[in-house]
Amino acid sequence: MLNNKRKEGNFVSLFLGILTLATLLFSLACQRPDDNQRIKEILTTIITQAEKKEKEKILSYLSPNYLDFNQRNIQQTEELIDFYFKHYSRITIHPLSIYVYTDGDKAKAEADVLFSSGPLEMLRKLVGLVGSFYRFDFKLERHGQQWKIIYSAWREIDSGSLLPGSKAILKKLFPDLIQ
Repeated sequence: MLNNKRKEGNFVSLFLGILTLATLLFSLACQRPDDNQRIKEILTTIITQAEKKEKEKILSYLSPNYLDFNQRNIQQTEELIDFYFKHYSRITIHPLSIYVYTDGDKAKAEADVLFSSGPLEMLRKLVGLVGSFYRFDFKLERHGQQWKIIYSAWREIDSGSLLPGSKAILKKLFPDLIQ
């Protein structure tokens, strides 16, 4: 009888241990993403919004003191976005590598993207043209619980200048074109 009680006690202890471990693992899995992941999600969301031409949502990620590399503020950036949305149909943006570096309430990010639009996008699908590669550099600050972009710069780059993870993503997007 004493052995049966010990076995039951061991079983209950084992069961409680497994339940505790499962609860811990579940809570870790459900935790909010870290800052680096949140910033990557913000940048990926902005790309989706640009493809949908959702200007107001894009602008909502900019800090009130935002300036770009040409000293454009939010209002001037809004005008630039309006120009692009008016003159480029069917914008397609493929995010490639995004690297984020955080330091407290400040962060830097760099991202490679592949742009194509309108006729170029149709040609890409028909004959395999890839598009134009751009490198974006961002500075962000935490405002309360949200990250806001305070600075951005971009430039066209060639495929030889892509960030390390970008080529692997390109191979997945264009398996027949990228060696």
